[in-house]
Amino acid sequence: MRYLFLLIIFSIMLGQKSGQNNPIPENELGTSSGIYVNFGTSDFEIDGFFEIQTRGGLFLETSGITQIGTNTTLNTSLGFMQEVSPNMLMGGGYSNYHEINSDDMLHEVFLGLNSKSITGVIFLGLEGGLSPNYLGILNLNALFPGLNFDSSIIGIGSQGLEEFGFDIFFNISRTSSYGLSYGYSLSSERFEDQQTRTINKQGYTKTITIPVSSQGIFNTVFIGINF
Repeated sequence: MRYLFLLIIFSIMLGQKSGQNNPIPENELGTSSGIYVNFGTSDFEIDGFFEIQTRGGLFLETSGITQIGTNTTLNTSLGFMQEVSPNMLMGGGYSNYHEINSDDMLHEVFLGLNSKSITGVIFLGLEGGLSPNYLGILNLNALFPGLNFDSSIIGIGSQGLEEFGFDIFFNISRTSSYGLSYGYSLSSERFEDQQTRTINKQGYTKTITIPVSSQGIFNTVFIGINF
Protein backbone atom coordinates (compact mmCIF):
# COMPACT_ATOMS: atom_id res chain seq x y z
CA MET A 1 0.00 0.00 0.00
CA ARG A 2 2.99 2.28 0.40
CA TYR A 3 2.95 3.61 -3.17
CA LEU A 4 -0.43 2.45 -4.41
CA PHE A 5 -2.57 5.40 -3.32
CA LEU A 6 -0.08 7.98 -4.65
CA LEU A 7 0.19 6.18 -7.98
CA ILE A 8 -3.59 6.00 -8.40
CA ILE A 9 -3.95 9.74 -7.80
CA PHE A 10 -0.92 10.52 -10.03
CA SER A 11 -2.35 8.42 -12.86
CA ILE A 12 -5.83 9.93 -12.58
CA MET A 13 -4.42 13.46 -12.71
CA LEU A 14 -2.33 12.74 -15.80
CA GLY A 15 -4.96 10.61 -17.49
CA GLN A 16 -7.66 13.24 -17.17
CA LYS A 17 -5.45 15.86 -18.76
CA SER A 18 -4.27 13.71 -21.68
CA GLY A 19 -7.67 13.83 -23.36
CA GLN A 20 -7.93 17.63 -23.40
CA ASN A 21 -7.01 19.80 -26.37
CA ASN A 22 -5.03 22.09 -24.09
CA PRO A 23 -4.06 19.87 -21.14
CA ILE A 24 -2.15 22.50 -19.15
CA PRO A 25 -3.88 25.88 -19.41
CA GLU A 26 -2.47 28.69 -17.27
CA ASN A 27 -3.70 30.52 -14.16
CA GLU A 28 -6.34 28.10 -12.93
CA LEU A 29 -6.44 26.38 -9.55
CA GLY A 30 -8.26 23.14 -8.74
CA THR A 31 -8.76 20.98 -5.67
CA SER A 32 -10.20 17.53 -5.04
CA SER A 33 -10.59 15.22 -2.06
CA GLY A 34 -12.15 11.93 -1.11
CA ILE A 35 -12.77 9.40 1.66
CA TYR A 36 -12.93 5.63 1.10
CA VAL A 37 -13.75 2.60 3.21
CA ASN A 38 -12.08 -0.69 2.18
CA PHE A 39 -13.26 -4.18 3.18
CA GLY A 40 -10.75 -6.83 2.20
CA THR A 41 -9.21 -10.23 2.74
CA SER A 42 -6.46 -8.89 4.97
CA ASP A 43 -7.91 -5.92 6.82
CA PHE A 44 -10.42 -3.10 7.18
CA GLU A 45 -9.08 0.31 6.13
CA ILE A 46 -10.17 3.91 5.86
CA ASP A 47 -8.39 6.03 3.22
CA GLY A 48 -8.55 9.71 2.45
CA PHE A 49 -6.81 12.21 0.20
CA PHE A 50 -6.66 15.92 -0.55
CA GLU A 51 -5.08 17.30 -3.72
CA ILE A 52 -4.52 20.80 -5.06
CA GLN A 53 -3.08 21.63 -8.46
CA THR A 54 -2.57 24.53 -10.83
CA ARG A 55 -3.25 24.34 -14.52
CA GLY A 56 0.41 25.21 -14.93
CA GLY A 57 1.22 21.67 -13.78
CA LEU A 58 2.17 22.07 -10.09
CA PHE A 59 0.43 19.84 -7.55
CA LEU A 60 0.40 19.05 -3.84
CA GLU A 61 -1.26 15.85 -2.63
CA THR A 62 -1.57 14.30 0.79
CA SER A 63 -3.21 10.97 1.61
CA GLY A 64 -3.71 8.81 4.67
CA ILE A 65 -4.44 5.13 5.25
CA THR A 66 -5.69 3.82 8.59
CA GLN A 67 -5.73 0.10 9.30
CA ILE A 68 -8.13 -0.12 12.21
CA GLY A 69 -6.27 -1.15 15.35
CA THR A 70 -2.99 -1.66 13.50
CA ASN A 71 -1.28 1.27 11.83
CA THR A 72 -1.78 4.70 10.25
CA THR A 73 0.34 6.03 7.39
CA LEU A 74 0.53 9.48 5.80
CA ASN A 75 1.96 10.28 2.37
CA THR A 76 2.61 13.79 1.05
CA SER A 77 3.79 14.58 -2.48
CA LEU A 78 4.83 17.84 -4.13
CA GLY A 79 5.60 17.91 -7.83
CA PHE A 80 4.90 19.03 -11.35
CA MET A 81 3.37 17.81 -14.62
CA GLN A 82 4.26 19.01 -18.10
CA GLU A 83 3.16 18.04 -21.60
CA VAL A 84 6.20 16.81 -23.60
CA SER A 85 4.32 15.73 -26.76
CA PRO A 86 0.67 15.22 -27.82
CA ASN A 87 -1.04 12.77 -25.42
CA MET A 88 2.13 12.38 -23.37
CA LEU A 89 2.99 14.08 -20.08
CA MET A 90 5.95 13.91 -17.71
CA GLY A 91 5.87 14.55 -13.99
CA GLY A 92 8.18 14.43 -11.01
CA GLY A 93 8.70 15.66 -7.50
CA TYR A 94 9.25 14.80 -3.85
CA SER A 95 7.32 12.36 -1.66
CA ASN A 96 7.50 11.32 1.99
CA TYR A 97 5.89 8.33 3.67
CA HIS A 98 5.28 8.39 7.44
CA GLU A 99 4.21 5.44 9.60
CA ILE A 100 2.74 7.12 12.67
CA ASN A 101 2.73 4.09 14.99
CA SER A 102 6.44 3.39 14.47
CA ASP A 103 7.39 7.04 13.80
CA ASP A 104 9.33 5.95 10.69
CA MET A 105 9.58 8.34 7.75
CA LEU A 106 10.81 7.62 4.22
CA HIS A 107 11.91 10.43 1.86
CA GLU A 108 11.89 9.89 -1.91
CA VAL A 109 11.96 11.65 -5.25
CA PHE A 110 9.91 10.34 -8.14
CA LEU A 111 9.74 10.72 -11.92
CA GLY A 112 6.84 9.56 -14.07
CA LEU A 113 5.66 9.44 -17.66
CA ASN A 114 2.06 9.12 -18.87
CA SER A 115 0.70 8.26 -22.31
CA LYS A 116 -2.90 7.54 -23.26
CA SER A 117 -2.90 4.00 -21.85
CA ILE A 118 0.28 3.58 -19.78
CA THR A 119 1.70 5.36 -16.74
CA GLY A 120 5.13 4.57 -15.30
CA VAL A 121 6.83 5.97 -12.20
CA ILE A 122 10.20 5.35 -10.55
CA PHE A 123 10.87 6.24 -6.90
CA LEU A 124 14.39 6.86 -5.58
CA GLY A 125 15.18 6.93 -1.86
CA LEU A 126 17.03 9.90 -0.41
CA GLU A 127 18.50 8.06 2.57
CA GLY A 128 20.78 5.01 2.74
CA GLY A 129 21.10 4.50 -1.02
CA LEU A 130 18.77 5.12 -3.95
CA SER A 131 16.79 1.85 -3.51
CA PRO A 132 14.74 2.30 -6.70
CA ASN A 133 11.14 1.11 -6.74
CA TYR A 134 8.91 0.95 -9.79
CA LEU A 135 5.21 1.35 -10.50
CA GLY A 136 3.15 1.05 -13.64
CA ILE A 137 -0.50 1.40 -14.60
CA LEU A 138 -2.19 -0.01 -17.69
CA ASN A 139 -5.42 1.91 -18.36
CA LEU A 140 -7.79 -0.72 -19.77
CA ASN A 141 -10.38 1.89 -20.74
CA ALA A 142 -7.95 3.32 -23.29
CA LEU A 143 -7.54 -0.14 -24.84
CA PHE A 144 -11.24 -1.07 -24.59
CA PRO A 145 -13.27 2.17 -24.96
CA GLY A 146 -16.58 0.30 -24.75
CA LEU A 147 -16.19 -0.54 -21.05
CA ASN A 148 -18.90 1.06 -18.92
CA PHE A 149 -16.69 1.12 -15.81
CA ASP A 150 -13.16 2.26 -14.97
CA SER A 151 -10.60 -0.53 -15.11
CA SER A 152 -6.83 -0.73 -14.70
CA ILE A 153 -3.95 -3.05 -13.92
CA ILE A 154 -1.31 -1.74 -11.50
CA GLY A 155 2.12 -3.30 -10.99
CA ILE A 156 4.59 -2.50 -8.19
CA GLY A 157 8.21 -3.62 -8.09
CA SER A 158 10.05 -2.94 -4.83
CA GLN A 159 12.53 -4.22 -2.28
CA GLY A 160 11.22 -6.02 0.79
CA LEU A 161 12.94 -8.23 3.38
CA GLU A 162 16.19 -7.96 1.41
CA GLU A 163 14.71 -9.26 -1.84
CA PHE A 164 13.09 -7.68 -4.90
CA GLY A 165 9.50 -8.66 -5.72
CA PHE A 166 6.27 -7.64 -7.40
CA ASP A 167 2.66 -6.84 -6.47
CA ILE A 168 -0.11 -6.78 -9.11
CA PHE A 169 -3.58 -5.23 -8.76
CA PHE A 170 -6.60 -5.54 -11.07
CA ASN A 171 -9.10 -2.77 -10.30
CA ILE A 172 -12.61 -1.96 -11.48
CA SER A 173 -14.71 0.97 -10.25
CA ARG A 174 -17.53 3.36 -11.06
CA THR A 175 -18.21 6.92 -9.93
CA SER A 176 -21.66 8.48 -10.01
CA SER A 177 -22.47 12.06 -10.94
CA TYR A 178 -22.90 12.74 -7.21
CA GLY A 179 -19.30 11.70 -6.45
CA LEU A 180 -20.14 8.29 -4.99
CA SER A 181 -17.40 5.83 -5.95
CA TYR A 182 -17.34 2.06 -5.49
CA GLY A 183 -15.30 -0.82 -6.85
CA TYR A 184 -13.36 -4.04 -6.44
CA SER A 185 -9.68 -4.98 -6.47
CA LEU A 186 -8.11 -8.41 -7.00
CA SER A 187 -4.42 -8.50 -6.14
CA SER A 188 -1.38 -10.71 -5.80
CA GLU A 189 0.66 -9.11 -3.00
CA ARG A 190 3.69 -9.86 -0.89
CA PHE A 191 3.30 -10.01 2.87
CA GLU A 192 5.60 -10.69 5.80
CA ASP A 193 5.33 -14.27 7.00
CA GLN A 194 7.34 -16.41 9.44
CA GLN A 195 9.36 -19.54 8.80
CA THR A 196 10.73 -21.98 11.38
CA ARG A 197 14.23 -23.34 10.85
CA THR A 198 16.23 -25.90 12.82
CA ILE A 199 19.98 -25.43 13.17
CA ASN A 200 22.34 -28.24 14.20
CA LYS A 201 25.78 -27.12 15.35
CA GLN A 202 28.39 -28.97 17.43
CA GLY A 203 25.80 -31.40 18.79
CA TYR A 204 23.29 -28.71 19.73
CA THR A 205 19.93 -28.24 18.05
CA LYS A 206 18.23 -24.87 18.00
CA THR A 207 14.93 -23.83 16.42
CA ILE A 208 14.54 -20.24 15.28
CA THR A 209 11.76 -18.26 13.60
CA ILE A 210 12.72 -15.79 10.89
CA PRO A 211 10.67 -13.29 8.83
CA VAL A 212 10.21 -14.25 5.17
CA SER A 213 8.39 -12.75 2.21
CA SER A 214 5.35 -14.69 0.95
CA GLN A 215 2.90 -14.08 -1.90
CA GLY A 216 -0.86 -14.19 -1.49
CA ILE A 217 -4.13 -13.43 -3.28
CA PHE A 218 -6.28 -10.66 -1.80
CA ASN A 219 -9.77 -9.33 -2.50
CA THR A 220 -10.87 -5.81 -1.60
CA VAL A 221 -14.21 -4.02 -1.98
CA PHE A 222 -14.31 -0.27 -1.48
CA ILE A 223 -16.87 2.51 -1.35
CA GLY A 224 -16.26 6.21 -0.95
CA ILE A 225 -17.17 9.77 -1.83
CA ASN A 226 -15.24 12.30 -3.92
CA PHE A 227 -15.65 16.01 -3.19
